[in-house]
Amino acid sequence: MSKNKTFIVKGQSTALMLLLVTCHVQADSIFQTGAYQKEGRQAEKEITAAKEIEKIDVIGKQPPNLLRKAFYRHEDNFFDLYNELVDENQFRMDCEMRLRHLQSKVKYRACIPRYVGIENAKELEDAALRSGRLSASSILNATPDKAALRLTYAKKKKEMATKMAELINSHPELAKRYTQYVEAKTKFEDAKNR
Repeated sequence: MSKNKTFIVKGQSTALMLLLVTCHVQADSIFQTGAYQKEGRQAEKEITAAKEIEKIDVIGKQPPNLLRKAFYRHEDNFFDLYNELVDENQFRMDCEMRLRHLQSKVKYRACIPRYVGIENAKELEDAALRSGRLSASSILNATPDKAALRLTYAKKKKEMATKMAELINSHPELAKRYTQYVEAKTKFEDAKNR
């Protein structure tokens, strides 16, 4: 071999190989030594460590508006299936955005069972009859008996809770949606109360 050869060397093992080639040394006898084997194992460990993917867990909080949207979505999913399964119209649920006050543009979400509207209409009609006139204006101007309505609501609420529990226990898909609804509601309320 000529003495004027130039080599570009990258890494220690390449340098050792070039040294062996230029010195015409038997490579097998050097590779069998313990020093080179230890160096090789160390290099393997470094390469393996470099190949491992570092995992970074990011723990953060979701903004309340995203949690609220998820809660509303799960609530709608649950009540959509519930309304399909329930056989009595008065126990169906209607969820909608409502104005806080007549003069306000601020809205809130309300899920109200249909028996509330039905019982309100009955009570207004009864109040109009008590006044002695049954006309559209007398029904609109009638004052409902709030104590009687509260008692009726309490009775209907118990009936509805029993009906809902029966449906949840007998329909696995409704039970799954109910669980998702409760989890989403809990997450939203926790974020809201922070």
